[in-house]
Parts: sequence; C-alpha cells; structure tokens
Amino acid sequence: MYGLFLRALQNYVCVTFGPEPLVRALAAAGAPEGFEPLLRYEHHTLRAFLAKVCAELGRPATAILEDLGTFVVTDEGHSATRRLLRFGGTSFSEFLFSLEELPERLRLALPDAELPLLHLTDLGEGQFRLICSTDCGELGFLMLGILRAMADDYGALVTIEAERADDQAVILTLRLLDAGFAAGRPFDLSAAG
Repeated sequence: MYGLFLRALQNYVCVTFGPEPLVRALAAAGAPEGFEPLLRYEHHTLRAFLAKVCAELGRPATAILEDLGTFVVTDEGHSATRRLLRFGGTSFSEFLFSLEELPERLRLALPDAELPLLHLTDLGEGQFRLICSTDCGELGFLMLGILRAMADDYGALVTIEAERADDQAVILTLRLLDAGFAAGRPFDLSAAG
C-alpha cells in the first residue's frame, strides 16, 4: 500500500510545488527515480520521504498530509478516488455512514492493500467521531484532507478537528453545520469522470 501513498505524495509535490523540490526530496530520500505505485515499501520509507518533503517545503507533516488528502480527491489525475468515495452516498451524511465499508471497497481493487480500520460514531445533533486505526498513523491526517474535500464536494459546511490518539490511531471530530450550505460538485454514477 505504501507504493500508492508514496506515488500520490510524489505527484502532489510535483503538481503543487513543481519538479525541483520533488527531485531534491527524492534524492535526499534515496529514491531518485521515484516510487512505483504497486510496489510494496516499508513504513520507514514513507516516513523518510515525508520528512524530506517537509524539510524541502518548510511545512509540518500534518499540513502536507491534509493537503495530500485534499489533492487525491480534487486533482483531475485522481478522479477514480473521488468516484470511489462518492459511491458512499448522495449526501455527506450518507458518505460518513459508509466510511466503515471503505476499506472493503478498496480491497476489491487492491486485494493486498493494508488499509486503516475506520469506526464512525454518531454523537447526535450533527456531530460525529471517526477513529482511523492503522499501523500508519499518517493515514489519519490524510483522511482529514479527504473529509474536508468530500464535504466541499457535497456542498456541506463541516468543521473537522484531528488529534493523534497514539501511534496507531487518529481521532477526527466532525460537526455537520449545514448539509446544503453550497451547491455540490456534479456527480453521476453512470458517467465517467
């Protein structure tokens, strides 16, 4: 799974900041040719590359990971990610309730992927708690960006806060303020793109 994560991070840096910072970060991480999305990489490889990206861009890892989550939903080159996520429902609330099924949906396309466990608790009055448990704590902050992008995609006004519970879990607290705050992005299950 880290191959996909590493390739997405590589694409994010290149598209957002240009090829020069990417080339320097790849060289510093000992991967001058870049990362192959379907290869298996160790977690320490991801952490090393992320640290080099952080140093190169002068930004904290949590901010880069959140931006990466937004990027994989909104970038035209990653439209399959958005489509997969939109299969979760016609509203942001339905999407949230489908998150626990997301690892199994992803496993249909990537049977060997090591995916996080997601547990959603409805706290009532538009408040939710999502626990993202994984051996890769970085995925929780990636999920923060994904959730923010998906709220925009559905046109929902949502506040989201993230806190690291431990090395293997991130707790995301969501408050759905207005499900119809703005017009969502058009989406048709039968259309490509």
